Amino acid sequence: MDTRQLTYFLGVVTHGGFGRAASQLHVSQPALSQAVAALERDLGVPLFHRVPSGARLTDAGAALVPMARQVLRDLAVARTATRSVGIDHTGRIDLALMPSQSVEPFTRLTRHLSRRYPEITINALATFGRDDSVALVLSGACELGLVGALARPYPPTIVRHTLGQQEMVLIAPADSELPADHPIGPGDLDGQRLVVSPPGSVMRQMADQLTYESTMTIAIEVEHRSAILPLVLDGVGIAVLSSAWADLARRAGAKVCSLQEPMRLQVDLIHRRTRLTPAAQALLDLALSLDWPADISDFDDPHP
Repeated sequence: MDTRQLTYFLGVVTHGGFGRAASQLHVSQPALSQAVAALERDLGVPLFHRVPSGARLTDAGAALVPMARQVLRDLAVARTATRSVGIDHTGRIDLALMPSQSVEPFTRLTRHLSRRYPEITINALATFGRDDSVALVLSGACELGLVGALARPYPPTIVRHTLGQQEMVLIAPADSELPADHPIGPGDLDGQRLVVSPPGSVMRQMADQLTYESTMTIAIEVEHRSAILPLVLDGVGIAVLSSAWADLARRAGAKVCSLQEPMRLQVDLIHRRTRLTPAAQALLDLALSLDWPADISDFDDPHP
């Protein structure tokens, strides 16, 4: 077994077939196929079902994926560690990133990281729920995950570092008559129209709860979270969002109202129980060194 075989194996996994993998890896298909076949002989098990539409992982192949990724990541750690002796941190961080946390705390984290370690780059993969983020981290596709969700246990192979909380707030157009001087209850929301995300998110759970307790109705359901604030600003309706969006919403001209009984997200940085690359460890250490407030979105940065 060698790193070339593992690289080709993961290429087939990523691109869904031998031909597509060979094209992306700039190697001939026979050479790639022979390398994967040699890996299968070495392990004594088939790793793929060869089918007309491409290649499907066998159970043994699926078990190898996270370990192969970890082997290649460990090799990258060794290379980076030896090359970076006496110089600044370098490297790339593969990060699973949820929509609201991509606004905050990701923005402040990356600003601090880029100033302290300008040679480190981040490859942020979009996820739309905690389970998606955990799956990317467990598979080895991402080394870290930045997650915001209702607090509950993680799988035993996941290590979490809680940075703080974010609460649900109500975002409304600037000319809305909703009160901004006290927390809003369901009775204040009768007759309002809501812009919501699809079922499954915490913000949708909060919106559904408020709708159940008032005469609010749903104006539009939109999967892209980035579309919600523009729709509110244009008067289509109001929206329940994480407080991660609050500062951006105010600067864009929206009204931000607090809720009487808001749901709260627990914001965590997660990774597998394994050694991190120097770049990922640098980001983790930085995140844990910052003095986060009770609501992580209210971070008062002395060096904005």
